[in-house]
Amino acid sequence: MNTKTIAAVAIALFLSVGAYAQNPTPSSKPHLTPEQRAARKADRKAKLAQMSPEERKAFKQTHREQRQARLNAMTPEQRDRVMRRKEARRAAKGKA
Repeated sequence: MNTKTIAAVAIALFLSVGAYAQNPTPSSKPHLTPEQRAARKADRKAKLAQMSPEERKAFKQTHREQRQARLNAMTPEQRDRVMRRKEARRAAKGKA
């Protein structure tokens, strides 16, 4: 009886692992072409320009909090990699 139970659990484990491995993980965000990115950036700039100063300040504060929450949720290694990539982008633009 004990051997049958162990065998049944082992088979169920292997089947569930196989089924799980076949599920593709969706990407978190779509890859955009440079033209699409430029269009999105222009849209965001236009929306910001139409906002009142109070709305703009609230939007920026919310965005800042979301970005900080994302950084806090990362492991230290991930956070370091993100910060290094950000600094490299700034240096490439000449802002550093």
